[in-house]
Amino acid sequence: MKIAHVIDSLGWGGAQKLLLTFTEAASRRGVETLVISLKPNRSGKTGIAENLRLSGARVIELSYRKLYDPRAIPTLISLFKTEQVDIVHTHLSHSIILGSLAAKASGISTVATLHNTQTNKVGRLSLRSRVELYCLRKITSRVIAVGENVAHNYRPILMKDILDVIPNAVSLAQRISVEERKAIRNELLVAPDQVFLIAVGRLQLQKGYYDMLTAFAQVQTHHPKTYLGIIGVGGLMGPLKEFTRSLGISEHVRFLGARSDVPRLLSAADIFINSSHWEGLSIAMLEAMAAGLPVVATSVGDAEILLQSGAGVLVQEKEPNAFANALDTLLDDPLRMQVMGQIAREYVEKNYSPDLWLDKLLACYALVQNNSHSPERGK
Repeated sequence: MKIAHVIDSLGWGGAQKLLLTFTEAASRRGVETLVISLKPNRSGKTGIAENLRLSGARVIELSYRKLYDPRAIPTLISLFKTEQVDIVHTHLSHSIILGSLAAKASGISTVATLHNTQTNKVGRLSLRSRVELYCLRKITSRVIAVGENVAHNYRPILMKDILDVIPNAVSLAQRISVEERKAIRNELLVAPDQVFLIAVGRLQLQKGYYDMLTAFAQVQTHHPKTYLGIIGVGGLMGPLKEFTRSLGISEHVRFLGARSDVPRLLSAADIFINSSHWEGLSIAMLEAMAAGLPVVATSVGDAEILLQSGAGVLVQEKEPNAFANALDTLLDDPLRMQVMGQIAREYVEKNYSPDLWLDKLLACYALVQNNSHSPERGK
């Protein structure tokens, strides 16, 4: 079986990391993987393409400057036919539109993964989202939601029973030695007696970084030996740095940019924090739990499901005071932090392993292949 994954770009986002997990697991099962990116990585930062190649995928980055360029459709049609693709699997909005249209023209069935939530009121959707919804309803054979919250959000607008919930997966982080942990913290300028808080995500309003920094400033008054590292890039880099300076916490916050070694950095941290205003099933949170970190997170997306095991603390979104209080309480109880971290790692190992996830994906692909009416479902 040969699967063509079409995705908007190949940075280090959650959808891209999930692709890498797929490629690593699929290569062990003899499944061929073709990854097609609609847009080349021009960020100046190392993307995930080389990691995908090393894991066994054939990677093609199209050269169009804009994500939504209709000229990509004939290019995709040609690639699907030349590469003899069995299933097209699309990720993210632009790829769902262009990839599914090209797959339909090629006579190939399509699977789409929904990685995040959006409004479930059709009348409030943007034009692009309406086109995406049309492609999901009329062309895509099966739709995969990465978590229960995403599925709940989309069911009212898909209107057909084509939705499967297949939660994200993540590999367990390798345990590091005391010496390596110390070396990583030295690299990040984290002193041995500091508590290292870490956050991962694009620097955009969705992630709630203003709330996070406001909360961290409050935590600093009670726990001055705390340090916050933020991994991610985005348009808010400058404004967030300025906001950090205005709060007087610049010496305790470091913006780490895009990193290809996130699991390594997580292994050297003490607490993972997530302040998102909305979310699907956070890959970053899964990675942190796999690294054995306790979590303080806003109650959005599937965070409640992830933390119901006792692996962390939930707080209301957009409530920096509550976030600060949760952090203060956890920092006052190191033993509780340790127990939560152990629970987190065990929970991820049991419920979110790549092999278990791949089994569900392969079953979905088999269902699509066996359903000869899939491409015409919308008629």
